[in-house]
Amino acid sequence: MRAWLEIEMDNLLFNIKKIREKVQGTEIMAVVKANSYGFGAKETVKYLSKNGIKIFAVACIDEALELREAGIKEDILILGSLLKDEISLAQENNIQITVGNWEQIKYIKENNLTVGMHIKIDTGMGRLGFLVEEGIEAVKYCLDNNLNVMGIYSHLSDADGFNEESDTYTEKQLEKFKNFEQFKDRVRYLHILNSGGILRFNQGYIGNIVRAGICMYGMIANYRVSDLKRVFSVKTKILAIRTVDEDSFISYGRKYVLHKGETFATIGMGYADGIKKEFTGKSYVIIEGEKCPIIGEICMDMCMVKIPESIKNKISLGTEVIVVRDDIIEEINVEHKCSWDILTGIGRRVYRVYKENGKPYLITK
Repeated sequence: MRAWLEIEMDNLLFNIKKIREKVQGTEIMAVVKANSYGFGAKETVKYLSKNGIKIFAVACIDEALELREAGIKEDILILGSLLKDEISLAQENNIQITVGNWEQIKYIKENNLTVGMHIKIDTGMGRLGFLVEEGIEAVKYCLDNNLNVMGIYSHLSDADGFNEESDTYTEKQLEKFKNFEQFKDRVRYLHILNSGGILRFNQGYIGNIVRAGICMYGMIANYRVSDLKRVFSVKTKILAIRTVDEDSFISYGRKYVLHKGETFATIGMGYADGIKKEFTGKSYVIIEGEKCPIIGEICMDMCMVKIPESIKNKISLGTEVIVVRDDIIEEINVEHKCSWDILTGIGRRVYRVYKENGKPYLITK
């Protein structure tokens, strides 16, 4: 394989168990949108459903249908907003939907649809959903008209901000959501805690389910979580090695000069595979345990890294290279770093290698 993403599924399961401990056994909804953050939604859902997860969240109708077509029988919630024709399609496939405006409610009522609904409340995210007072009105209307309200939920916008202002804002969102505790006995699901909320704001939680996303993979925002296990490593191989005999430009645009006697390697991943263009000069890969900085402009299919003297005689063509991992993400030095952006940007050409007990059991693209 030219490039591959290793996913340690038993570590994923370990993290799920730890999350359960943090929320005192509260049910978990696994968020598997964007192909499960790039790790492969179908295999992730199959594995987690065998280990006690009974509801999964995706972003859109296409992602939900992909899971149904793969034979997934568990509950699926679409977090995004659907248009009218998509609402009917969701009902046909027993897929739960997010309802965040009166037009959706009117369509569902007028067409006598029984689709499972989660009413979305905007407590401060500013994206989708009813504001609190209107949300209470919407919930009451739907319940009074016997619409199939399965859940009520909101989303925390800054639970992983790690500063006093962010924490205060999050607490205000949680306080607003308490207005919906009055419906707890009339709906199946009540949820607001995302990964940041699970790890930092789980005390006194009024909901009965949490939405686990990036924390399943051992991270919160761009940081590792100390008591969770590493789940992913993106790897490739060395394609070429050269020690320059004079000062030499490396890659496009002549923006980097390697000095006489220094060694570089070309590795088999580029920006089409997920090593973002902005990582040039601001990230590194790991070879033989050493950090090797990315040098020169990152190319579409390859990039170059500087080889330190300490490993110069230890490497050869085909030597394994760790390109993206939780510790590397922590140290990437770009202004608008986003672990979700990095992980979901891992390209189609990168194989997904699923491992259990250290051994691969499935390889897919």
